[in-house]
Amino acid sequence: MKSIVKTLTAAALGLVLLAGCTNLPSDSTRLTERTAPITMNSVVFSDYNLSRTWDGGIFGDGERYRLTVAQHGQRATPTGTTEVYAVLRNHTDYDYQVEARTQFFDQDGVPADVKPTWQRLTVSANSLATYRELSTSTQPLQYRVEVRELN
Repeated sequence: MKSIVKTLTAAALGLVLLAGCTNLPSDSTRLTERTAPITMNSVVFSDYNLSRTWDGGIFGDGERYRLTVAQHGQRATPTGTTEVYAVLRNHTDYDYQVEARTQFFDQDGVPADVKPTWQRLTVSANSLATYRELSTSTQPLQYRVEVRELN
């Protein structure tokens, strides 16, 4: 009889734990960054392990970041093109190999300039690194920089 009670107790405990797992885990694909509207003149992490927030995880809402954007912006070059920069900050004790690319858009939000290509960048442990990209057009442009971890 005791073994049946122990088995039923273990099964009930297992069901309670499984019921608690119906909340979204922190690695859920339904992260706020994945559903956020696309914004111009911004830097986003397309690799959600680098910097992410989540709603409704097992332990509630939360945030985890390994890299953050210290600052970003654009400026005109002497030739009239646009230079975009993003300063990335590493909050860990490990070097991170990342890739970044810039998509340029005209003032109407239409993709402009050349097809973006990924550039490699090392962000040393507990330090800063700067990513830069130049446009080929002299028209006024908006930008969106994507950052991902190099695999």
